[in-house]
Amino acid sequence: MADGLAAGSVRDFLARVASADEPVPAGGSVAALTGAASAALLALVCSVQLRKQPGSLAGELERAQRLQAELLALVDEDAAAFRAYLDAKRAQRHGQHPDLEGAVSHSTQTPLRIAAACSAVLELSGAIGGRIQGMTLGDVQAAAELARAAKSAALGLVGQDVA
Repeated sequence: MADGLAAGSVRDFLARVASADEPVPAGGSVAALTGAASAALLALVCSVQLRKQPGSLAGELERAQRLQAELLALVDEDAAAFRAYLDAKRAQRHGQHPDLEGAVSHSTQTPLRIAAACSAVLELSGAIGGRIQGMTLGDVQAAAELARAAKSAALGLVGQDVA
Protein backbone atom coordinates (compact mmCIF):
# COMPACT_ATOMS: atom_id res chain seq x y z
CA MET A 1 0.00 0.00 0.00
CA ALA A 2 2.19 2.74 -1.31
CA ASP A 3 -0.33 5.44 -0.35
CA GLY A 4 -0.47 4.26 3.23
CA LEU A 5 -2.48 1.78 5.21
CA ALA A 6 -5.56 3.95 5.45
CA ALA A 7 -5.76 4.30 1.66
CA GLY A 8 -6.14 0.56 1.06
CA SER A 9 -9.01 -1.81 1.50
CA VAL A 10 -10.12 -3.16 4.84
CA ARG A 11 -9.33 -6.66 3.56
CA ASP A 12 -5.73 -5.66 2.74
CA PHE A 13 -5.31 -3.89 6.06
CA LEU A 14 -6.48 -6.94 8.01
CA ALA A 15 -4.26 -9.24 5.95
CA ARG A 16 -1.27 -7.04 6.84
CA VAL A 17 -2.23 -7.02 10.51
CA ALA A 18 -2.42 -10.83 10.49
CA SER A 19 0.89 -11.26 8.66
CA ALA A 20 4.05 -12.05 10.58
CA ASP A 21 6.14 -10.83 7.63
CA GLU A 22 6.01 -7.17 8.69
CA PRO A 23 5.88 -5.63 12.17
CA VAL A 24 3.27 -3.07 11.15
CA PRO A 25 0.40 -2.50 11.21
CA ALA A 26 -0.28 -3.72 14.70
CA GLY A 27 -2.02 -2.60 17.87
CA GLY A 28 -1.66 1.17 17.47
CA SER A 29 -2.88 1.23 13.90
CA VAL A 30 -5.78 -1.07 14.76
CA ALA A 31 -6.72 1.12 17.73
CA ALA A 32 -6.62 4.23 15.51
CA LEU A 33 -8.77 2.56 12.86
CA THR A 34 -11.24 1.44 15.53
CA GLY A 35 -11.41 4.99 16.85
CA ALA A 36 -11.94 6.33 13.33
CA ALA A 37 -14.79 3.85 12.81
CA SER A 38 -16.30 4.99 16.11
CA ALA A 39 -16.17 8.62 15.01
CA ALA A 40 -17.69 7.63 11.66
CA LEU A 41 -20.65 6.08 13.48
CA LEU A 42 -21.18 9.34 15.32
CA ALA A 43 -21.01 11.25 12.03
CA LEU A 44 -23.66 8.91 10.64
CA VAL A 45 -25.96 9.50 13.60
CA CYS A 46 -25.52 13.27 13.34
CA SER A 47 -26.24 13.18 9.60
CA VAL A 48 -29.43 11.18 10.15
CA GLN A 49 -30.50 13.60 12.88
CA LEU A 50 -29.78 16.59 10.62
CA ARG A 51 -32.15 15.17 8.01
CA LYS A 52 -34.90 15.03 10.60
CA GLN A 53 -34.07 18.33 12.30
CA PRO A 54 -31.96 20.68 10.19
CA GLY A 55 -29.45 22.55 12.31
CA SER A 56 -29.40 20.01 15.12
CA LEU A 57 -26.07 18.35 15.85
CA ALA A 58 -24.29 20.27 13.07
CA GLY A 59 -21.39 21.14 15.36
CA GLU A 60 -21.21 17.57 16.60
CA LEU A 61 -21.14 16.31 13.01
CA GLU A 62 -18.20 18.57 12.24
CA ARG A 63 -16.37 17.40 15.38
CA ALA A 64 -17.01 13.73 14.56
CA GLN A 65 -15.68 14.23 11.04
CA ARG A 66 -12.53 15.97 12.33
CA LEU A 67 -11.90 13.17 14.83
CA GLN A 68 -12.47 10.55 12.14
CA ALA A 69 -9.90 12.24 9.86
CA GLU A 70 -7.40 12.65 12.73
CA LEU A 71 -7.68 9.02 13.77
CA LEU A 72 -7.44 7.80 10.19
CA ALA A 73 -4.21 9.77 9.77
CA LEU A 74 -2.93 8.22 13.01
CA VAL A 75 -3.32 4.73 11.46
CA ASP A 76 -0.40 5.50 9.16
CA GLU A 77 1.46 7.69 11.63
CA ASP A 78 1.54 4.93 14.22
CA ALA A 79 2.87 2.43 11.69
CA ALA A 80 5.55 4.89 10.54
CA ALA A 81 6.58 5.73 14.11
CA PHE A 82 6.95 2.09 15.09
CA ARG A 83 8.82 1.30 11.86
CA ALA A 84 11.22 4.20 12.59
CA TYR A 85 11.79 2.84 16.09
CA LEU A 86 12.61 -0.61 14.72
CA ASP A 87 14.95 0.91 12.12
CA ALA A 88 16.75 2.89 14.84
CA LYS A 89 17.16 -0.26 16.97
CA ARG A 90 18.52 -2.15 13.95
CA ALA A 91 20.97 0.67 13.14
CA GLN A 92 22.14 0.73 16.74
CA ARG A 93 22.85 -3.02 16.62
CA HIS A 94 25.00 -2.38 13.54
CA GLY A 95 27.15 0.16 15.37
CA GLN A 96 25.45 3.25 14.05
CA HIS A 97 24.27 6.07 16.29
CA PRO A 98 20.64 6.76 15.40
CA ASP A 99 18.35 9.05 17.35
CA LEU A 100 16.93 6.15 19.35
CA GLU A 101 15.55 8.43 22.04
CA GLY A 102 13.62 10.42 19.42
CA ALA A 103 12.32 7.23 17.82
CA VAL A 104 11.19 5.89 21.21
CA SER A 105 9.49 9.19 22.01
CA HIS A 106 7.63 9.28 18.69
CA SER A 107 6.57 5.64 18.97
CA THR A 108 5.07 6.28 22.42
CA GLN A 109 3.56 9.70 21.70
CA THR A 110 1.52 8.40 18.78
CA PRO A 111 -0.50 5.89 20.85
CA LEU A 112 -1.05 8.63 23.42
CA ARG A 113 -2.47 10.85 20.67
CA ILE A 114 -4.68 7.95 19.56
CA ALA A 115 -5.92 7.54 23.13
CA ALA A 116 -6.61 11.27 23.44
CA ALA A 117 -8.59 11.33 20.20
CA CYS A 118 -10.55 8.25 21.29
CA SER A 119 -11.28 9.96 24.59
CA ALA A 120 -12.69 12.90 22.61
CA VAL A 121 -14.85 10.49 20.58
CA LEU A 122 -16.09 8.93 23.81
CA GLU A 123 -16.97 12.36 25.21
CA LEU A 124 -18.72 13.31 21.97
CA SER A 125 -20.74 10.10 22.04
CA GLY A 126 -22.04 11.07 25.47
CA ALA A 127 -23.06 14.51 24.23
CA ILE A 128 -24.81 13.08 21.18
CA GLY A 129 -26.44 10.20 23.05
CA GLY A 130 -28.04 12.61 25.46
CA ARG A 131 -29.76 14.45 22.62
CA ILE A 132 -31.25 11.67 20.51
CA GLN A 133 -33.52 8.70 20.81
CA GLY A 134 -34.63 5.85 18.64
CA MET A 135 -32.72 3.35 16.56
CA THR A 136 -29.56 5.44 16.12
CA LEU A 137 -28.98 5.41 19.87
CA GLY A 138 -27.58 1.89 19.42
CA ASP A 139 -24.99 3.28 17.00
CA VAL A 140 -24.00 5.91 19.55
CA GLN A 141 -23.60 3.20 22.19
CA ALA A 142 -21.54 1.10 19.77
CA ALA A 143 -19.37 4.13 19.02
CA ALA A 144 -18.79 4.71 22.72
CA GLU A 145 -17.80 1.09 23.36
CA LEU A 146 -15.46 1.03 20.37
CA ALA A 147 -13.85 4.32 21.41
CA ARG A 148 -13.42 3.04 24.97
CA ALA A 149 -11.78 -0.16 23.74
CA ALA A 150 -9.51 1.68 21.30
CA LYS A 151 -8.43 4.12 24.03
CA SER A 152 -7.65 1.26 26.37
CA ALA A 153 -5.69 -0.57 23.68
CA ALA A 154 -3.65 2.51 22.78
CA LEU A 155 -2.80 3.23 26.41
CA GLY A 156 -1.88 -0.41 26.96
CA LEU A 157 0.69 -0.16 24.17
CA VAL A 158 2.66 2.36 26.19
CA GLY A 159 2.10 0.66 29.53
CA GLN A 160 -0.41 3.13 30.93
CA ASP A 161 -3.45 2.17 32.95
CA VAL A 162 -6.82 3.22 31.67
CA ALA A 163 -8.46 5.86 33.83
